Amino acid sequence: MATYPRHKKARLLRDFMIETDMVKLFKEDEQESTIFFRTVYPMLGDNKHVVINIDDTVYIGVQTLLVEDVPKEKRMEVLECINEFNFQFPTLKYVMTKDHHIITSMFFNGDENTFNANLVLGTTIQMMKNIAEKHYGQLKSILG
Repeated sequence: MATYPRHKKARLLRDFMIETDMVKLFKEDEQESTIFFRTVYPMLGDNKHVVINIDDTVYIGVQTLLVEDVPKEKRMEVLECINEFNFQFPTLKYVMTKDHHIITSMFFNGDENTFNANLVLGTTIQMMKNIAEKHYGQLKSILG
C-alpha cells in the first residue's frame, strides 16, 4: 500500500501534537483526498471551529468559520471591516462566502520533506489569538 504525501504530513503534525501534548485538543478524520485536524477556539464566549487541511499538494490550509449568515443589511459594513482586517496580517485572509459566512484562511507551503509542524501549529495558535483579540469583537459589534 502506498503512503501518500498527505499521510506523511499528517503523521508529522500528529507526532508534533503528541510531543507538545496538544493531540487531545484535535479530532482527526480523513475524507477523500484530505486529512482534517479539527478543533475549537474560544472567542468572546463563542467557540469557533478551526480546521487544518492536509492533502497531497504542497499546501497546508487552515480555515476558521467566524460568522454564519451575515444579515443582508450588515453585509456591506462587514465587507468593509474585513477588507481592513486583510491589510493587517498579510498571511491571513478574511472572506465572505457566497452563503454570507465569514471565514479566515491561511496557507503554508510544505511537501512531505519540508513540512514544518511547529510552524503550522504555532502560527495557527498565534493567528487565532490575534483574531480573538483584535478583530472578532469588531465583527460582533457590527452584527449586534
